[in-house]
Amino acid sequence: MQENIELVQKGFRILLTAMSGFIGQEMSRRYKENWWDEVKLCLSDQYDLPYSGTYSELTDSLDIANCLRIIDRKWLEVFKFDLTLNCRTWSKELMGVRNIVAHIGQQDLEDRMAERALDTMALLCHEIDIDAENEIRELYQIVRNKSLGTRAEHSGVEQPLSVQGNMRGLLGVTDPDIIQKTGLTRKVTYGGHTEIYPVYKVRLDYLYYNDQNDRIATWITKYEAENGEGSLSDLHKDTFNHIIENFICESNPEAIQRTKKNIMLVGQREPGVTLPDGRVVDGNRRFTCLRKISRESTEPVYFETVIMDMDIQADKKQIKLLELAIQHGEEKKVDYDLIDYAIGTYRDIVQTKLLTVEEYAASTNEPIADIKKRLDTAAVICEFLDYIGLPGQYHVAREYQVYSLFIEMIPTLKKLDAEEQKQLKNIAFNNAIMKAIKDQRQFIRDIKSLISKNNYKFYFEEQQKFSEYIRNEITKSEIRSKSDLDRIAENNPTMTDELQKSLERSLQHYRAMQLKARPSENVSKCISLMLDVDSRQFSKLNDDEKNELKKNIDELSKIVESFKNLL
Repeated sequence: MQENIELVQKGFRILLTAMSGFIGQEMSRRYKENWWDEVKLCLSDQYDLPYSGTYSELTDSLDIANCLRIIDRKWLEVFKFDLTLNCRTWSKELMGVRNIVAHIGQQDLEDRMAERALDTMALLCHEIDIDAENEIRELYQIVRNKSLGTRAEHSGVEQPLSVQGNMRGLLGVTDPDIIQKTGLTRKVTYGGHTEIYPVYKVRLDYLYYNDQNDRIATWITKYEAENGEGSLSDLHKDTFNHIIENFICESNPEAIQRTKKNIMLVGQREPGVTLPDGRVVDGNRRFTCLRKISRESTEPVYFETVIMDMDIQADKKQIKLLELAIQHGEEKKVDYDLIDYAIGTYRDIVQTKLLTVEEYAASTNEPIADIKKRLDTAAVICEFLDYIGLPGQYHVAREYQVYSLFIEMIPTLKKLDAEEQKQLKNIAFNNAIMKAIKDQRQFIRDIKSLISKNNYKFYFEEQQKFSEYIRNEITKSEIRSKSDLDRIAENNPTMTDELQKSLERSLQHYRAMQLKARPSENVSKCISLMLDVDSRQFSKLNDDEKNELKKNIDELSKIVESFKNLL
């Protein structure tokens, strides 16, 4: 049954009626007859809006997601003058709820989350439409009454024995319904020392995801690109956990299914690592699977974990070193997406300067050369995102899956001067954007072969002409996501074809040059072989051997004479 989902969806329908009318009113007041043009400009990354229509038709065409986007994107120009700042925060939170509801499948929302969502809708409606607020409050009360009938005495962090109210966090909680010490232990390496820590069973609603986990770095940038920078940190914990859970599931759905089935069959076999405030440093996939299992169970579900007595803010660097040691240094590497891994490394060493290359290498047990190569690749990824006008939106690089292309390009770049390096990067960027690359590694290897034989000038010059056209297409388009770039490729199939033919022509020219040079190369080899002949051995030959040698020399002379005649 999806009782809570249905109530929240009904709340969204009530909120939509109130918001669409309010937005139409405020936008038309601000922009007069051009108000719908401003809406379309604001929502240029959405493609289901009508071009024109009556006022009623246009306001009715807005769905709840677009209403929430408009409030956020037009806040400074329009809505901050009539609404409190909280309304923008509530809009961002409700966008997170809307995304969860849209992708939750056959599951139902937890009572606490449904309560929170309806309460936030009512608070927003209070500023816009009092009648709509009252309708949503009735839905809220239905969920509230239902959850009160089934809620345990201590149901979450808002209760008196909460983690937030205790200086030692989880380690200071004594309620066995929340935390229980087990007889298990786990070895954890921290600060250069390996120690044995006790394992606890912690109820799931006292835990939350580590948003600094490199596994989901690009997913977080995507969310913030769509909902505003810092929007994730503004969310209520339940909403935050649902969104991060979706990121982890989408990043590797097959692994989630395998782990979930394994836990259901034999239980959680490996404890995680958690901080006293409930942040899960290691074990996010196991935590995710247990959260899924809990929604199918009537009994409380617990996460088995070590609790490290440290504060994430005070010991940020040490926590990162701990996470790296666990995720990458303990026996087996985690199965990260390579772009997530590269960007995580780049963020820790280059952007935040949290760690040095040497510290990172020591924690992950990697050669420094490998880390530097990954940093070089991440730097090219950043240049690519700047080139397409989406700086910092690392999820776009993941969607393009350009890691193999860029890491293969690094050694070749080092053979070129600064201007040629820029040209080669632009060639790679343009061909990726226009979907002209069938095999990334082969593409770079073909270019590498041209450069190794100094036959790349013609190719670079020809690609430069195409580059000017593609840059112009990008500049005149409003790029908000990969789909905008895909549209450029779809609208210019001839350009994609020309990019591919350009490389084919250069390779054919290179092969023809190879064939042309082969006669001289073979003659040079023959001369080298003749010069290697030791004439001192002639006197040691018998008559038959001498005759055989003379015969071969005569044959060679005839071949040489025939070549000379041809020349």
